[in-house]
Amino acid sequence: MKWPNKEEREHFEIKEFLEAYSRLPEARHFEVVSKGETPDYIVKASDTGEEYGIELTAVYLNNRSVPDEHMPDHKGVVDIPYDEEKIEQYIKRLVAAITEKVCKARKSYDTSRPLILAIYVNEYIAIYLNKQKLEAFIHRYEGLFDAMTPFTEIVFWNLGNDGIFQVRPS
Repeated sequence: MKWPNKEEREHFEIKEFLEAYSRLPEARHFEVVSKGETPDYIVKASDTGEEYGIELTAVYLNNRSVPDEHMPDHKGVVDIPYDEEKIEQYIKRLVAAITEKVCKARKSYDTSRPLILAIYVNEYIAIYLNKQKLEAFIHRYEGLFDAMTPFTEIVFWNLGNDGIFQVRPS
């Protein structure tokens, strides 16, 4: 399996994220205005024309997940056993990614538009991150999410069953 380069990956991620985002209860439908770096994309709401910055990030269980777990050609169904330790490890990776993105955004991102952090939950163990587990995660790290400025929302997408989970500061 050929792993996509950064440009291919970001093109795929923005397309899939915007489709997933449109399934949220109070969804805005976005169209891409431009590609950038800080944030990755500028989009605008189809109905209001309001622009938003979208920062994309993908979180994996560890730095070897892609070559060891995602790239090999698996024959048949792959068993993904429930492993509380791996789920906890993945949650810590999510926390680290959010913290890193918030710090970077505060220092150098264009904050003239509302910013959305789109987290591509792209790890096999994440099939066990259901709504209940994500709500517990948000509650556990409430301070992190209350201090997520300059992001106005964080969206976890590519969850099991085409799920998407949105967090806004309380």
